[in-house]
Amino acid sequence: MESACLAEGRRGISGSTIKIIAVAAMLIDHAAAAVLTRQILAGGYLDAARGGQAVLNRWLSENSFLFYSMEIMRMIGRLGFPIFCFLLVEGFHKTKNVRKYALRLGIFALVSEVPFDLAVTGRLTHPGYQNVYFTLLLGLLALCGYAFFEKWEKGSQERDLPVVLRMFLTVAGVFSPAAVLTGFAGVSSGYGNPGERLAVAGVMSGVTAIILVLYGMKKGVRHVQTVCGDMAVLAAAMFAGEYLNTDYGGMGVLTITAMYVFRRRRVLSMLAGCVVLTVLTVSEIPAFLAAVPIAMYNGKRGLRMKYFFYAFYPVHLLLLYVIALLLGLGNITLL
Repeated sequence: MESACLAEGRRGISGSTIKIIAVAAMLIDHAAAAVLTRQILAGGYLDAARGGQAVLNRWLSENSFLFYSMEIMRMIGRLGFPIFCFLLVEGFHKTKNVRKYALRLGIFALVSEVPFDLAVTGRLTHPGYQNVYFTLLLGLLALCGYAFFEKWEKGSQERDLPVVLRMFLTVAGVFSPAAVLTGFAGVSSGYGNPGERLAVAGVMSGVTAIILVLYGMKKGVRHVQTVCGDMAVLAAAMFAGEYLNTDYGGMGVLTITAMYVFRRRRVLSMLAGCVVLTVLTVSEIPAFLAAVPIAMYNGKRGLRMKYFFYAFYPVHLLLLYVIALLLGLGNITLL
């Protein structure tokens, strides 16, 4: 289906149509989160959950329409983030100025923070949780790093990397995967004390080093250094996402990276990103449906509505908070 759309050129759907689908999914998702979830919490859901299964079942039977409407809307909303990640990868390759692209993401990340905090917590500021623009910005910076090392490996950079930097990247490439995987395992399962986790990271680093040596014997040292550079960039971007606690965090950055790896096959790129999201949580399974519009994508830009899509995020969050406020639910936090 993907190749047929590309071959015809005019058939299929444009990038702006895909953005509209993503924006609609996001609006549905955030309406459920910012308004319906607050209504559910105000209706005594938490007390019912603490009262045992019988009490919870009785509450669900009395509030079934509200609760299951919220659940369905959140499922529809799972299509939004992977599409935005896919469009970020597409935009990275098509933009004429990556710096301006990053600057726009950074500006709207700052502009969106107050509306985001209001929609999520009911407060003007909440430094413990950042909006999704920060995740997309970190993903874009990671893509810049991958592109740099790709050009360096091909010899298209004007200067070679300093020896010290190459040594640092090699060491970082060995330890980064171990640190990332061990850290995520610790966060998700809570296993082990710091010493045990450090030992696991050491073993994983040794295995990584052996794999890189064998890989280098086949592909060449320069290619291994490129891989190490990519690993270091990925680890740094994921760490930043987790440290700042951005929406989707480090796994959001990894989702963008997975899509970048398979960028030459659009549907496969989307599916790879959805696999990463599903590892984050099984509630992301509906995200796989995002592959349908991507399969129909004809590669064309479509309507020129760039700043509408940028501005829609903070504006709709603010409007949803106002609705919650008018319903008397504005002081309820979702965290």
